[in-house]
Amino acid sequence: MQSRINIQTPKKQPIETNQNVVTPHNFKRLRIANMEKLLFNEGYVYVQSISHYLAHIELFEYSFAQETSIDFTINKSAFFMYADLGTGFSHLCYHPAGKYRKIVGPGHNRVMLLTFRSDWLIHRCQKITEFKSFTSFFGNLEERPMQLPRVNIASSMFSSLVKMDTVVDDLNMDDDGYIFINGCINKYYNKLKRRNANAHYYHHKAADISSFINTQFATEEVENISKLAARFMVSERTLARLAKIAFGTPLHEQVIKLRIHYALDLLLNTDKPIFEIASLSGYKEPYYFSKAFKKYFSICPKSVNRPAKIAAAFEFQA
Repeated sequence: MQSRINIQTPKKQPIETNQNVVTPHNFKRLRIANMEKLLFNEGYVYVQSISHYLAHIELFEYSFAQETSIDFTINKSAFFMYADLGTGFSHLCYHPAGKYRKIVGPGHNRVMLLTFRSDWLIHRCQKITEFKSFTSFFGNLEERPMQLPRVNIASSMFSSLVKMDTVVDDLNMDDDGYIFINGCINKYYNKLKRRNANAHYYHHKAADISSFINTQFATEEVENISKLAARFMVSERTLARLAKIAFGTPLHEQVIKLRIHYALDLLLNTDKPIFEIASLSGYKEPYYFSKAFKKYFSICPKSVNRPAKIAAAFEFQA
């Protein structure tokens, strides 16, 4: 299987297997790969490629002095696995045939690209729930680029490729290549499944925290972060993140919001004295309640028009 990516470059320089070339520091030349050097005005890209009947494997190692636009053509619609070794992230994606442009930042980086045989990938992934909507997209008349979430398996993919390169020969290339390519799919799926499981777990935890805070906002427990984290069996840092998921704001801001709005409701609909409202809202001292109320609403509690209190006073006089 050959590459479906054609990079537009001013100059290409094929490199023979036994040819000595000056390569970047820590450059890993693969024994079983074909290699060429793409020359740009701003730098260069070394491309190593391995062709297998299930996927075409390409390793791009580049260095640019400044931000560079790379134009390329995808000759035929295909599924790809893209792994950025600089960030450590990888994802599955689908791109229809057409012309594309990628902006590459200055510096040195390595990227791996697997171009899958579409019929094999669709068959391989047809029973995987997370991939169903993705693979069913193939052949749609309204084709557009699509990608699944990123997961951090890029370095593991590269290590597996280097390991394969050290042991493979012409007799077992098909088998070792299959193990590597299928292994990349498995790694991605397992990581994505754990990611989704974690997302479900954190969503459930965030819902529990939301329920507790919304009912217990006036208690002292919501002010003790360490005890609150222990209650939900998470770290204080995770508690802060979950609260942000639950409320969209930091935990202490949500507590203040709930307390102040509850106090306002009491001021408007009861004739309770302010010191009692402060206590019911979670403030031990009326002074701190008044200060927080004024900061939130820009007026003091005493300045709030209290219809219920006025009505109660008239009833008492009557």
